[in-house]
Amino acid sequence: RLRQVLLNLLGNAIKFTESGEVALRVTRDADSQAPGALRFTISDTGIGIPDEKLGAVFERFTQADSSTTRRYGGSGLGLTISKRLVELMGGRIWVESGFGKGSVFSFTVPLEIWTRPARSTQVPIGTGPEPALSALRVLLVEDSPDNRIITVAYLRDTPYQIARNRAEINRSV
Repeated sequence: RLRQVLLNLLGNAIKFTESGEVALRVTRDADSQAPGALRFTISDTGIGIPDEKLGAVFERFTQADSSTTRRYGGSGLGLTISKRLVELMGGRIWVESGFGKGSVFSFTVPLEIWTRPARSTQVPIGTGPEPALSALRVLLVEDSPDNRIITVAYLRDTPYQIARNRAEINRSV
């Protein structure tokens, strides 16, 4: 269910965003009493939705503009299905948008926290068939703050270290 909702919302965000960005953020839902409640927020810089159409976006076969179906395609059921799935999971969904300014779709779902001891999913470096990775400094040059965060997260459990500038790279060579 969660995957279907995310695919619907992310697919719409990508479809209606010709330039700019689409972002998915997942945080703990601070408004919920459930300890495992999460808030998913999908934001885009796409075409947006006029204020007078916001109330109807989760209704069947409703799109903000009839020309939208001709230009972008779709059945008009994705948001209706997403709303129903979120409600079946005990959550809620909502949208904030401005025409020409993009949209922010958010939903919350209460999830259970796994209480059994977690088994390790990490394989120690150098224990598999691949040779061990050498400890290297990496100079990360990226203009997108989101891409920097993602890259640093990928490299966190590796022997690679992010250098803050070229001087740090030159010192290690």
